[in-house]
Amino acid sequence: MDLMALIEEMEEMIEKSPRLPLTGKIFLDSSLVLDFLDRLRTALPEEIQRAASINREKERIIAEAHLQAQAIIAEAERRAEDLAQESEVVKLAKIQAGELLNRAQKTAEELRSSALNYADGILSQLEAHLAQLLAQVRQGRKELQAYPLKGSKEKPSQEG
Repeated sequence: MDLMALIEEMEEMIEKSPRLPLTGKIFLDSSLVLDFLDRLRTALPEEIQRAASINREKERIIAEAHLQAQAIIAEAERRAEDLAQESEVVKLAKIQAGELLNRAQKTAEELRSSALNYADGILSQLEAHLAQLLAQVRQGRKELQAYPLKGSKEKPSQEG
């Protein structure tokens, strides 16, 4: 279930709720609010699973970059060995092997850096989204707790 859709649905319910004259306060059906909270609670694990999936993808990209780097290094070493067998080109072989090794290491680092930046960006967006949802839920609870209970002149006790 999409968290943003739930939030939009809750906003619409709040906007359409009857208002108390002169106070700006609204009447909300507690069963509807509790239903929304249950649906939000159900949707949060999906967002967390999505974040875990992104993290797994990051790890896969890093592992793939590492394998590519190892393959490039192995190829560089093989090529260097082949070149070293020819006495006239030993010096050239060492130079080319070093260049290949440097290129492989640079490529591996670039791939790793890109994967980490991508995963961090996605997780940052998810964190901001979850923080926004939490703030909205807390504000909703705060507003609900401000209403006196039916038949009681006291405010309900504040939890959490």
